[in-house]
Amino acid sequence: MRKLFIIFLILLVSTCCIDSIKQIYSPTIEVESVIVIKVIDGDTIDILKAGETERVRLVGIDTPEPYSKNNEKKWYGLPDDHLRKWGVNAFNFTNERLYKKEVNISYDNIQGQKDEFGRTLAYIYIDDNNINLELVQNGYAKVYTEKKSDLYLKLVEAETKARFNKVGLWNYSFQDN
Repeated sequence: MRKLFIIFLILLVSTCCIDSIKQIYSPTIEVESVIVIKVIDGDTIDILKAGETERVRLVGIDTPEPYSKNNEKKWYGLPDDHLRKWGVNAFNFTNERLYKKEVNISYDNIQGQKDEFGRTLAYIYIDDNNINLELVQNGYAKVYTEKKSDLYLKLVEAETKARFNKVGLWNYSFQDN
């Protein structure tokens, strides 16, 4: 009887852990279809939703600023000139993938729908591809670590892989410069 109780307890705890892990890896998908009408920078866009323009910040990630100073400490010591170049590259990637296209957006359960500046926080999907994740995988962005997000672990995994393989902005040698 005691063994049965222990097995039951282990299964119960395992089930709870699996549900928590699922929540961390995938947000609750409440999807809305919108049109991207402007790309501001690599991680910020304007959308047309129900006839209104709305500013959207891609949740869970951060791209370098293309035209203003970057905090090099936040970027693990990468120099500002390198970061600005990759800020432009991130803008170009986002612009090419999203501008004037119909996309799906979904919201983050952890961070909510708005940030402190009133921007909508969202994951952007086009052709079932998560653009937030693509930006990190391709070395245009890093994980936004000041606040966790639903896809935090997946984004960290993608950034770790990009840094290890020196993809995109991570292809920088401090020794050569």
